[in-house]
This record gives sequence, structure tokens and C-alpha cells, in this order.
Amino acid sequence: MTKLTQAAFDQAVEFILDNGTNLHGARCRFHFENGNAHDVIDALSCYQNLDGGFGHGLEGDLRTKNSSVLCTTVALQILKEIGAEPEHSMITGAMDYLVRQYRHRNWSLITPECNDAPHAPWWKYEHQCSRQFRANPGAEILANLRTYPSMMCGTTRSNLAARALSHLETEELDMHDLICYQRFYDTADVELQSQMLPQLLRWAFEIVKVDEHDWEEYCLTPLDLVQHPDSPFADFFGEYLENNFEFQIRQQRQDGSWQPSWSWGSEYPATWQVVEPELSAEVTLKFLRQLQAFNMLT
Repeated sequence: MTKLTQAAFDQAVEFILDNGTNLHGARCRFHFENGNAHDVIDALSCYQNLDGGFGHGLEGDLRTKNSSVLCTTVALQILKEIGAEPEHSMITGAMDYLVRQYRHRNWSLITPECNDAPHAPWWKYEHQCSRQFRANPGAEILANLRTYPSMMCGTTRSNLAARALSHLETEELDMHDLICYQRFYDTADVELQSQMLPQLLRWAFEIVKVDEHDWEEYCLTPLDLVQHPDSPFADFFGEYLENNFEFQIRQQRQDGSWQPSWSWGSEYPATWQVVEPELSAEVTLKFLRQLQAFNMLT
């Protein structure tokens, strides 16, 4: 497969350091310049509230300072990314927050307070009272509960896993549900993985777009599901994954970045001017990490 040239890589890193947040810079240095994990944690601490949850725009499309399940799951993704110790106070605080947000047998991604600050149109809070298992974010939180099992009793975790598996086998998924299930799968034991995989592959076949003409719009691509070469989706997509890498490499902008495939439209135009380069830094960092995982950096 085509590799990213050194010059293109250097330009991408420069964009992240110049346009991303302090957290983007710390993560970039951690992954590509032998940076310190403590610097990432220090930068991440600015987003954690006293209740243990995270907010303050950690998820770029949600600018409220208040804690949300959404931002807290993003924080845990970053802490796993740098190999933070499970006993770290930032993790225990985040997990305690998530456990306290479990209500009516579900989690809500955001809270009513999120409506009071600039946000992407799809992050407007609307009350939901369904007791049906919500894969997004429930499946991802289950992944965290498997990684940090002491934070919720075993019986509740087992019941949640059974509900998640039943939902996977009987209900229709959307692209965000599938991503959450993929994260759950990565933490599951071999027996649970064997139960989940046929359904995950079925939904991947249904949802993931493999034609590059679709990739210029917001959709689920092979690269959205395949974070590392050991992923079962890597072999499943085969040449489509290679094509997706090559397509994405060609999309690098002159400033070294890759841009998000979404925007806020006419919502909060002034805030979007701040958010867009931060989101570009996040998208660029994510792709560089995927290239690194697949040995596609020269």
C-alpha cells in the first residue's frame, strides 16, 4: 500500500501542533515524538469537572463546560490510548461518574444543560424514556466496565452484557451503534467475541460504505472501524481497506491536515470558526495513528 511521505507527515504534525488544542499537541508528541504520558494527563485534566465527568468541549462538537457521558467516554478513549494505569484517579473519577449516570437501565449521552452552549445540530438534548438498550453509548460503556470492572457490581455488568448481545442480535443498528459495539468487542473474552462477530460482520456489510465516491460525504468507512491490523474487520474489508487508506492519503490538504466530513451548517458560525481547526487536528491525529499502526509512515 502507498505510504505517507516524510514531508507530508511533518506537515501534518505541524498542523496539529499549530492548530489543535494543548491536548492534541500532547497526544501528538506522545505518539510520534516520545512524549510523556503525564503531559497528556495534565492537558486532559483541564476538561474534568469536580463530579468526575468531562466536558469543556472535549468532544469538539459539544462546547458546554458541564460533564456529559459523551465527553467522559472520549476521555477514557484517550486514557486507554496512552496506557494510563487503571487505578489513576482520573479514570476512577470518570468511571464513578458514568456509573452514577446509569438511570432507567440506560445512559443518556448528553444532559439538558448541553443546549445552553454552542453545539452541533445533532447534539440538541431531547428527553428519551425508552428502556430499550441504547447501544450508543451503552456498548462502549460496557467496554469500559470490562476494562475497569471494580466500578460496577458483577451482576449488573452481566445483565448489561446480556441486553447488549440481545440488542445486537435482534435490533437494527446505525453507524454509531456499530462503532460502540466494535469497542465492546475489543474488550470481550473469546466466547463473547465468537457470539458477537457474526452479527458485527453482518452489520458492517450493511452499513459500511466501500465505494470511494461515498467517502467524500459523512458515512461509515472501513477506516472508521479498523483501528489496528489485528481487527477482524481488517481482513473482512481487505482491498476496500487498502483503497480507503490510499483515498484518505490523497485527501490531505495543502496545510497538512485532513478535514472533518461534517460541519455545523448555519449553526453558531462564530464558534464553528474555532471548532473547525480543532476538529481537523483531531481527524489528522487519528489518521496518523492509523497509518502508524499499519506501518504506513515512511
